[in-house]
Amino acid sequence: MKKEVEELIRILAKEEQKKELLKEMIKVEIRSMVKELLEEVALVEREAFCESQGEAKNGFYPRDIEGFFGPVEDIKIPRTREGGFKPFFIRPYRKASYEIEDLVIAMYQGGCSTRDVTRTMEILLEHRYSASWVSRMTDAVHEKVETFRKRKIELWYPIVFLDGVVLKIRRDSVAGEVVYIALGIGEDGYKEVLGFWIVGAEGESALVWKDILAELKERGLEEPLLFVGDGLKGLDQAVKEIYPLADFQSCILHKVRNSLSKVRKKHREAIAEDLQQVYRQRDESGFKQALTVFCQEWRLLYPEVTKSWERELPYLMTYLSYPEELRPFIYTTNILERFIKEVRRRAKVIEVFPHPDATGKVMYLVAAEMNERYKRRLLRNWDRINDKLKSIRMVKYGNKAMVDAFCLTQNS
Repeated sequence: MKKEVEELIRILAKEEQKKELLKEMIKVEIRSMVKELLEEVALVEREAFCESQGEAKNGFYPRDIEGFFGPVEDIKIPRTREGGFKPFFIRPYRKASYEIEDLVIAMYQGGCSTRDVTRTMEILLEHRYSASWVSRMTDAVHEKVETFRKRKIELWYPIVFLDGVVLKIRRDSVAGEVVYIALGIGEDGYKEVLGFWIVGAEGESALVWKDILAELKERGLEEPLLFVGDGLKGLDQAVKEIYPLADFQSCILHKVRNSLSKVRKKHREAIAEDLQQVYRQRDESGFKQALTVFCQEWRLLYPEVTKSWERELPYLMTYLSYPEELRPFIYTTNILERFIKEVRRRAKVIEVFPHPDATGKVMYLVAAEMNERYKRRLLRNWDRINDKLKSIRMVKYGNKAMVDAFCLTQNS
């Protein structure tokens, strides 16, 4: 009996050692990730500070910060020549760089489900945090969601992308609902998620898009030049009703995928290559000519496919009337697809959102994070593109655009 007790004690001691080792490994990994993140954020903050305050950069200095999981050492803190810059995480009279609330929200933002957060907190802190406690913690995000969705649009956004992503949401039962998303390219050359909408419908609707566009206009989206969307029937008309002078480009890759889904497998490669010859043309006459050749080649086998391309021709080649440097970005909704891919990655671990509000939280957190990333990358050749877009704006909207721009400059 004594030997059995001793063996049990030995096993329990070994399990406790494993648990302690696991905890320490997690803490080390978190400290490493926090260090990398803080250094990256500090660089971005210094860029913005120098631009607004006119100070010059002046290298780095090391700093240790006491984090919740131990010291984060040798963080490279960027500095300025006049010494006026301090990153957000260096706050007077605050010993720790983040709090439990920050950690919970960051994990939730990273795609962890409420259950995942609860388990992790239990391992790291040796304390039982209920799923409802975690949910209450993330409720702090709810006010930010509403502020984000209702914020005024102050910049001019010449290009706006529209698309939706289907997520599983529980109401009285679970169903795949479309979350509508609008992303714009601003006059400053940076992308920004302008908003998202969870309306409850299971299928994408042009009527919903019409209401969304009206809301964007009310929030301040004025004088857009081009909307880029998928091939949803009626979307082009919804755009025209709210913004009569704006152009509409139907996403070519959506159109290609839709066409290939309607042909036999043995013909898909050849049809895909022929369609590439169409949308890689550099002007409208070339596009029309290449499409004529395509239709002549495939009309007998796939009349519905060729007719659909001919029917939608005006909206498929709109991008060719815009600056050549901009065309790679506007002939598809790929810019928005990348954002949607990130949403799907976060949603994958959650599987089913327990409530529309939970969906809104994750959508906001992803949008806020991606908008920060977008601020670091200016669209290629933007100076040349922007000058040409301003000329198009003058043609479409006349002198009003120039007057508004002048008044904005005077007020600032």
